[in-house]
Amino acid sequence: MKVSLMQCVLISLVLAFVGFFFTHQFPLDAYTPAVVAGSLLISGIVTPWIASLMSNGNTATSSTDIEIELDDNVSTLYVGNLPYKANEDAVKAYFENHIRVQSVRLMKDKKTGKRKGYGFIEVVDGDIDAIIGQFNDSVFQDRTLKVRPAKDKIPG
Repeated sequence: MKVSLMQCVLISLVLAFVGFFFTHQFPLDAYTPAVVAGSLLISGIVTPWIASLMSNGNTATSSTDIEIELDDNVSTLYVGNLPYKANEDAVKAYFENHIRVQSVRLMKDKKTGKRKGYGFIEVVDGDIDAIIGQFNDSVFQDRTLKVRPAKDKIPG
């Protein structure tokens, strides 16, 4: 679910004003820092919840939207044999024609900064086997993609 950054900011400002108003109307002296800290904590918890209720299923997206993951089923796929010139936006646009993509991470060489030709995409609410069947061996920018389930990263 996408929630506008502006909605979060407005709700936070309203909650901050209410907290400010009550601390000045009913001074608690020694307890004021605790009241302010509590207000900030509550606004941090309540703001995203209220904003998600306000969005009411609005699917409009922009660069100022915040993704709040509720009960979305997110799976990570490995995508290999990517063109070295392809960027994250191009890869996301290619996959989003058919599935909902949450994020794209393309791997780069640490020393040179050049792309390595593979990456990972996080897809939301989809049959992974069907997605792999659809995109594995598909052609993207003159390269035949290899799409597989991503392996869990081994700590170490």
